[in-house]
Amino acid sequence: MNRPLTSIMIALLLFTASASNSMASEPVSRCKEGDTICKQFETFIQAEQPEKVLAQYDPAKRFSSEALRYVGDAYLALASRDNVTPEQEEGYYRKALEIKHDIAYMGLYFLYAQKDNEKALGFLREYVKTKPVDTVPYVILGEAELNNKNYAASAAYLREGKRVAHAHSPRVDWMLFQASYLLKEYAVAGELFESAVTKGSFEKELKVLTTDPRFADIEKRPEFKKHEGLIKAAKNSR
Repeated sequence: MNRPLTSIMIALLLFTASASNSMASEPVSRCKEGDTICKQFETFIQAEQPEKVLAQYDPAKRFSSEALRYVGDAYLALASRDNVTPEQEEGYYRKALEIKHDIAYMGLYFLYAQKDNEKALGFLREYVKTKPVDTVPYVILGEAELNNKNYAASAAYLREGKRVAHAHSPRVDWMLFQASYLLKEYAVAGELFESAVTKGSFEKELKVLTTDPRFADIEKRPEFKKHEGLIKAAKNSR
């Protein structure tokens, strides 16, 4: 995998894993009072010294869940190094998974995405089983299932992504509109279509959609009457 891309992705994973510390003038410790080993690990991670965390980590010993999170962060940090091989990178992710640092599934996804997409998606399917508070895996899986014409699965993933995000994304609404339409859930599809086109720009996507025989009757459906002109304009501009 492209190493700069890997580094960017791992930086994002570490940011997510350490979200409780972000955007604060004074970092808030994740460690409980009296958990000295956790605080040591925290100091090492903040100093970008993941090797020192792992030097003190012994799988045979008991550590708090907070301390183990820093062990997981250490494995992710090492996986992002420019001098590691793909095999070493995967090994670090799998070590992180051994201690239930489940966000490492995202690292495995990005590692395999460019060479074995189905295997990469398999890691995301494992990740969502852990019910992460992270919309990204649900959206990626939703888009993949939509492209594979598995509309029910696509809709389920996208709806869960929206629920986890507690927010509206025009792009997610656009994909979910398509899945819902193809499931013949026209009322829901109409609402999602309106949400997408009023909050985002989908001129090119709509032009392509009007060439798709699966959506041949969309402008005639009452649920899309409000946007009939928009649909016709897209069809006429092809």
